[in-house]
Amino acid sequence: MKKSFLFTPGPTPVPEPVLAALSQPIVNHRSSEFKEIIGGLRSELKKVWQTQNEVLILTCSGTGAMEGAISSTLKKGDRVAVVNAGKFGERFSKIAKAFELELDEIKVEWGSAVTIKQIEAGIQKAPAAFCFQINETSTGTLHPYQEICEWVRKKYPDCLLIVDGITAVGAMSIATDKLGIDILISGSQKAFMLPPGLAFASISQRALEKMKSSTLPKFYLDFAREHKSILENQTAFTPAISLIIALQAALKMMNQEGLENVYARHTKLSQSTQKALLAMGLKTATHSPSVACTTMYLPNGIDGRKLLKKIEADYGFRIAGGQEQWEGKVIRLSHLGFYTAFDLISALTALSRALLKEGYSHKTEDVLKTFIETYNL
Repeated sequence: MKKSFLFTPGPTPVPEPVLAALSQPIVNHRSSEFKEIIGGLRSELKKVWQTQNEVLILTCSGTGAMEGAISSTLKKGDRVAVVNAGKFGERFSKIAKAFELELDEIKVEWGSAVTIKQIEAGIQKAPAAFCFQINETSTGTLHPYQEICEWVRKKYPDCLLIVDGITAVGAMSIATDKLGIDILISGSQKAFMLPPGLAFASISQRALEKMKSSTLPKFYLDFAREHKSILENQTAFTPAISLIIALQAALKMMNQEGLENVYARHTKLSQSTQKALLAMGLKTATHSPSVACTTMYLPNGIDGRKLLKKIEADYGFRIAGGQEQWEGKVIRLSHLGFYTAFDLISALTALSRALLKEGYSHKTEDVLKTFIETYNL
């Protein structure tokens, strides 16, 4: 018998209480019962986002929320500044190009966190919107998001600050209102421990004002329409009802653990996994690691694609690899969402044994000892 274990930074494992909630009978999305559910979620999501503003509940992926944030707020001819430090920063750029907006693309070497100096050099004119990731999950890199937000708000007070927090919200404490973030995006299949299908976006008053003059094409992802609906405890269109019901269970689990404890657990898992893999002799792919996943270069001569297939076939562990120029060169070991220290110990053991079979010399016991001591188990 072989069990399967998911260690990708999205989708992430779904806990039993959430699975049970997913099996509840469907209710009508225009019923008073469902309105009550949405009403409760509105206040709960505001706590996680640390905002007084509404958080939209969208039936789409995080990419849908990224697109909707741009199409709902900007107009033809607007300039957008984008930090492109990986696959997801590149996605913001592609969305801006799809709507034929003026684009200042701040390109950053993969694995590096963007600096204010790079941002200053990359912006040619005052942008209508500034877009970046908190975690660039394709590289496992954390950008200095607090410093960036402070700089944008001071330098361009009228600029919309659109932030991809898809693998950050729920795993880190992000003070949306305090930082002046206008739209902070997340997704269900990350720290919220749900299957894919929901995206979330907080909406500031500045963003609402921008929506009034927006001329870009939009229909399904019309945030102004969704904002009007959520004030009535509804969604504009038929939502993923079962996922929204299950969201209640996920948020209940997070509240029972305590949000600060959730954030502390993610930090400890990240730090412990990073040090354990360094003890294995692997080299870090980023010097600014995120709490979503730990990214490491594989030893020379080892094909990451073959290694990860072998780990899944032999041990049942699904670990993420690299994308594009990093394909086959790195591993991305997730600790985002429903993970404990003992889950990571199992994954590290599987990775260690697979590397030993490939002839890479190290001691499994040293790896596990480092993790245990760092985590303080």
